[in-house]
Amino acid sequence: MEIQNLTRDSVIYTSNAWICFGDGKDNAALLIDTGCDPRILDYFHDRKRLTGKNPVGQIILTHNHYDHAHLVEEIKNKYNSTINAFSSYTKGVDRVLRDGDIIRCGRYHFEIISIPGHTSDSICIYCPEEEILFSGDTPVAIWGTGNSYEKAFVLGFEKLAKKKFHTIYPGHGEIINTDTSGLIRRSLSNLYNSRIIE
Repeated sequence: MEIQNLTRDSVIYTSNAWICFGDGKDNAALLIDTGCDPRILDYFHDRKRLTGKNPVGQIILTHNHYDHAHLVEEIKNKYNSTINAFSSYTKGVDRVLRDGDIIRCGRYHFEIISIPGHTSDSICIYCPEEEILFSGDTPVAIWGTGNSYEKAFVLGFEKLAKKKFHTIYPGHGEIINTDTSGLIRRSLSNLYNSRIIE
């Protein structure tokens, strides 16, 4: 699978917007978070002009914050993209996701993992074929034991720890591809030793 960050060179504050090509660039892609930089609309316009095809078939939102979801309605209106989100309050949502749901893009499967904490509708997205994780704003690096966490977040993190992945594509910042399994194990250990709110 080819994955690109459409907001890598953005000069405004925005989330990463990961576009995933399931079966080559000529087919409609899957976008994980839209970000809020309107320059990505130029990218989609150019792709449609060059290929003559819909440049973005589906969007999955990791959560409903402005910096991750601002361009949803505009992209949907221009390209009839299917909007997948965990919250029914997301404008333009076509499918309200549930924990364990699968979204397909070409031959790839994207599993939805509910992990409320950053927001109540926060999710991570796992692709088993590529062994990769899109983490949104879910903190995957828990460095200490001094914070408090809700039990639902810990349960979601336990699901992450059972997955096999070598690369994490976060909602902000650079790709994490060094000792990701160790990072998750240490974070889970720190969670267990923190205050857990029932």
